[in-house]
Amino acid sequence: MTDLTDERRQILLEAIQDFNDTLITQSINISGQAFNNAMRLGCGILAIPLVIVLAVTYFARGLDLSGVFVFSCAALAGALVFAAFVSNRAKFLAVQEKYQQDVSPDIVRFLNENEFTRAQFDLLADDVLADNAPLRQYLVRSEAGVASSPDEISPE
Repeated sequence: MTDLTDERRQILLEAIQDFNDTLITQSINISGQAFNNAMRLGCGILAIPLVIVLAVTYFARGLDLSGVFVFSCAALAGALVFAAFVSNRAKFLAVQEKYQQDVSPDIVRFLNENEFTRAQFDLLADDVLADNAPLRQYLVRSEAGVASSPDEISPE
């Protein structure tokens, strides 16, 4: 088996970083938009019960303003939890869609043009990417027959 030269390893490293950065950019854009939209929706939906409680408080004098404050804080916390959940789900789906539609075909094209194997790509990416990198979830990890380092795999 032939080792990857430093130059070929650097080319592969740069490509891995570029593909991962593409997924990070997509996740940031979509999750920010989703959080804002979900927060607006959550606050809009929770504004109706808040107005009702304020009206009951005003007309019945059964609930003091401290109760309204507590209810408002609870409603805001609920809106934040809802927005965080929607944002996280949107981020996951956006990264998945971006990978399937753009990044995966680009990886295949890059590997073919530069005569790398998917195993070389995946081993090196697994070695250099952070644990929470979005590209990491799409790496193929083989249990049997995998070399101990990406440099030990020859192009097919």
